[in-house]
Amino acid sequence: MVKKNSDVKLLSPTLKKEKRTAWFFVAPALVLIGGVYLYPIIATVVYSVTTINIGTYSIERFVEFGNFRFILFRDSFSPTLFRTLYFGIMVVFLTTTLALIVSLLININFRGNNLLKVIILIPWAVPPVVAGVMWSQMFQYEYGFINALIRVFGGQGDTIWLGTPTLAIHALIIAETWRWLPFATLFIFASLQTIPFSVIEAAAIDGAGYFKTVRKVILPNIMPLLIPVVIFLFVWAMKTFDTIFVLTAGGPRMGTTTLNYSVYLQGFQQFKFGRAAASAYILTFVTIAVIYLLSVLRKKLTSRVET
Repeated sequence: MVKKNSDVKLLSPTLKKEKRTAWFFVAPALVLIGGVYLYPIIATVVYSVTTINIGTYSIERFVEFGNFRFILFRDSFSPTLFRTLYFGIMVVFLTTTLALIVSLLININFRGNNLLKVIILIPWAVPPVVAGVMWSQMFQYEYGFINALIRVFGGQGDTIWLGTPTLAIHALIIAETWRWLPFATLFIFASLQTIPFSVIEAAAIDGAGYFKTVRKVILPNIMPLLIPVVIFLFVWAMKTFDTIFVLTAGGPRMGTTTLNYSVYLQGFQQFKFGRAAASAYILTFVTIAVIYLLSVLRKKLTSRVET
């Protein structure tokens, strides 16, 4: 027993030295993280409750929650908030639905399965700005691919997709759905692999067809795993910028301006950094609230599956 205590005492200086060495190697990463994340958080909190002098880039005065009140009580806030939530919900719904269909398809062994897996990953390899330019060309009025395709099937093909707010916001939804479809497909396909084959085989023995098996067996088992995918998709939809910037620049008539894009407009076009910071935190609070609701739903679904 005495020998063990002496061994601990002999090892303790070595352990302390190893800890100091570890902190020495970790310190640069901690400084980088502090500079990239901590400083912007503190700076935006300060900006959100002050007004900034553009000439000297210094704080003019403390306005408390004046920036938040200005954002929340202006006439354009409610339409912008509704548009942002609608955009996020539609992107999540379409992406998750299509990803589920594609995942079920590539989960079946058939000729061309591997080719389909490669094709579905292509949107993920395209840079966002390049994807935005590509979709702007596809939605172009005169020579765009979509109008040309409509003319091939006998339609007029003269729709100005990016010329009206209603059509423009749905064009953005289509572009973002295409962009995030590979990510959702990979996650859902991986979740399908967690379902024991014996469960599916038992459903087949009981006489359940394919669609009934999907509805009664597969969906209930992967539903708790779908919620994290939905959360990721919703967060990314809330902070969509590059697609909006390239396709519509927030127009027409502010019809595609989301809360995140309004942060850019207020900060880098109007140079109202305080209002931009306040808008950013309002968007953050909205996103956190939706994430909380989805997390509660996930717990309920998980408990239901376990029981």
